[in-house]
Amino acid sequence: MNRDDPVADLIPALAPLVPAAVDELHIAAVLESRGVTDAMARETYGYPDVFALAKSVSPRLAFAAAALDRPERKAPGALRTLAHGPLYALPCAVYPAVFVTLGAPAMLRGLVLATAVGWVAGMGMSVAAFQLLGQGRHRQAGRVLRLLGSAALLAGLGAAWLLAAVGPGGPEMVAFVVAQLGFQLGAAVLVFHGKELRLVALMLPACVAGVVYYAAGLPAELSRPTLLVGAASSVLVMAVAGYATVVRSAKPDPPRPAPLPRTLLATLPSVGYAAISAGFLLYTDARYLTAPFDVSIGVAPLVLGMGVLEWRSHRFAERADALMHTAGSPAAFRRDVWRVVLGELGLCMLVLVGLGTALLLVLAEFGSLSFEGALLIDAHLVLGGAYFIGFLLANHQRFRPLLVVTAAVLAVYVPLTILVAPRLAPYGEIPIFLGSATLLLLLLLTALRRGIGDVHRYR
Repeated sequence: MNRDDPVADLIPALAPLVPAAVDELHIAAVLESRGVTDAMARETYGYPDVFALAKSVSPRLAFAAAALDRPERKAPGALRTLAHGPLYALPCAVYPAVFVTLGAPAMLRGLVLATAVGWVAGMGMSVAAFQLLGQGRHRQAGRVLRLLGSAALLAGLGAAWLLAAVGPGGPEMVAFVVAQLGFQLGAAVLVFHGKELRLVALMLPACVAGVVYYAAGLPAELSRPTLLVGAASSVLVMAVAGYATVVRSAKPDPPRPAPLPRTLLATLPSVGYAAISAGFLLYTDARYLTAPFDVSIGVAPLVLGMGVLEWRSHRFAERADALMHTAGSPAAFRRDVWRVVLGELGLCMLVLVGLGTALLLVLAEFGSLSFEGALLIDAHLVLGGAYFIGFLLANHQRFRPLLVVTAAVLAVYVPLTILVAPRLAPYGEIPIFLGSATLLLLLLLTALRRGIGDVHRYR
């Protein structure tokens, strides 16, 4: 018997007998059925009677029952998850040819439009499909992926035509938006189905063409052939992704499909967070795409490290599951799970800092590093920490604090950039971006701290 806490010895035996939420009377009856008397409650456990003992046991028993009922999580493979960040950067190989053909203003406008629409639509597609898969509706999930992907592509096409009508770019910019957006939507589908290697193979011709074009010194006569190869790769990604949504499941879906409006409504919190996140990142980075190299590449460590953030968020869920079975009480679980949060955040930051440091050293070696470029890289590293905490909040369905905090920080960041950045020129937006990313990280950590130890969130 545990002399320091004899009540702890009761929990493993009682938890399987009362797996659901019950009151103290029920627990007292179970204790008495196992031979625990008022005298034993006083002499062995230090409580005046069985009912007082049951009242003490109740919260621990609820915690243990939650651990017993916790379904086993199966996270995607680590290597697959780690690749997700770099995968979305594959089209960058063709961007020099786009720049030469379209010019900076048209390329910038088209890239921001395609990235924003693809970011938001990709999130909505994945959330809706995962929701339907959880209901056993594999074929309907495929249909919804096709429907939402087609709708997003058409919306991007329409927006690109409007953008071309009121500014530089013309039909070539529209084609660039469609190709970029098609890649992002197709990549979201292929990643959803676990076909990351196929995505790499499909984009390999575009990457090779882009590298050859850059190595040749960006000759004007090779820009259009390079773009044609990139467009062909994008079309192949869309075609293969569309084929992947045609689910040939031996088990049929439930007889009545889930109502589409209700399915789409459930995606709104995730889509809203994706939209705010895209706005926060693109508002700064979009203006620096044509800046000096060390500034324009400042987002690279974050992009390369996104897979690490996703992987460690899955790993946190696994470690929290293990704590559910080993922590002796809700208080111990709250304490230990917060330590896990800080440990995982520290690991993510260590990886991001390593990537950022490597980039800084390379830029310094070639004499291309400025103070502003280093500061922008640091800002993205801090933002990566905020994204990791955002993953944890989203995984626990805590979208209210997630949306409120990110929207509030964006609402402060944009006016500050407009009013204060010109006085700090050049690149006055960068220190404001760094401060806003730091504020976002701290506020999200505070929001997570308040609920991360709630046992019911792990059911």
